[in-house]
Amino acid sequence: MKITTYSHDETLAFGKRLGQCFEPGDIVLLFGDLGAGKTTLTQGLCLGLGLAEDDYIRSPTFTLVNEYQGTATIYHIDLYRLDSLREIGALGLEETLFSNGVSIIEWAEKLFPKSNPEQSAPAMGIEKRIEIHISIEEETQRTFQIELVNQSQRTLPL
Repeated sequence: MKITTYSHDETLAFGKRLGQCFEPGDIVLLFGDLGAGKTTLTQGLCLGLGLAEDDYIRSPTFTLVNEYQGTATIYHIDLYRLDSLREIGALGLEETLFSNGVSIIEWAEKLFPKSNPEQSAPAMGIEKRIEIHISIEEETQRTFQIELVNQSQRTLPL
């Protein structure tokens, strides 16, 4: 599925609609360059998951994981500052990822081996996942390519 937004507000609204489709246990991998809109999309996803409009959702670049309470627990994970799969593995995120919460991971590229990222599964045994690849088309235009991986019976009713 591919969706294009043309402003910050459209990205938030799209994220909110998409977040309403998520279920406890979902793992969402966000891919995209710096400034692509990963945090803006995450803000919308959290709103769709029931987080209050006035809750402040920020990128956990330095804390690595922020936890929010919506209709399910939301784990917002940022891998930007990590340089290797070994560093990621040392965080002990498995309990968080495979809980009844929804995990949203920014900089998900870092979960894949650098030697052959397109032919590999992500680290930590993440098999079932929602991958969202974000492309910058113009200053405010973003394209979101969404793929459900290993979830053949599921669709996202957007």
